[in-house]
Amino acid sequence: MTTRKKERGAVAVEMAILLPLLLLILVGIIEFGRVLNVQVSLTQAAREGARYAAVNYDKGGLNVSGVALAAAPSLNGLGVTVTDNASSCKPGSNVKVTTSVSLTSMSGFLDAGFFGSPGLFPMNLKGEGVMRCGG
Repeated sequence: MTTRKKERGAVAVEMAILLPLLLLILVGIIEFGRVLNVQVSLTQAAREGARYAAVNYDKGGLNVSGVALAAAPSLNGLGVTVTDNASSCKPGSNVKVTTSVSLTSMSGFLDAGFFGSPGLFPMNLKGEGVMRCGG
């Protein structure tokens, strides 16, 4: 019975040592999933913008940026920049749409300067879409 009482404190100490490590791994998994989601959404938005510009190149007043951002609603509020060369699109040439964002950390654990480290965030992500004008 005396050995059980002595081990109770050991379990608490082990948990106190392992819990921060487990939480850091959990936060890392969440941050990685978010970065992956934003990267896929940026690429999808760029492809949709390029497709829109390639099909509607001969119409005036193309809103490539609006179409690209509407194609990826998960990017709302992130400050995404959309650049394109749709104005110079002619049959047989390519239109290129680029989406980019400087993504900050949700948790702050992986930011620059946290724990005195260079950090992973802010992370600059970019998506590209290229299509031939006029199909």
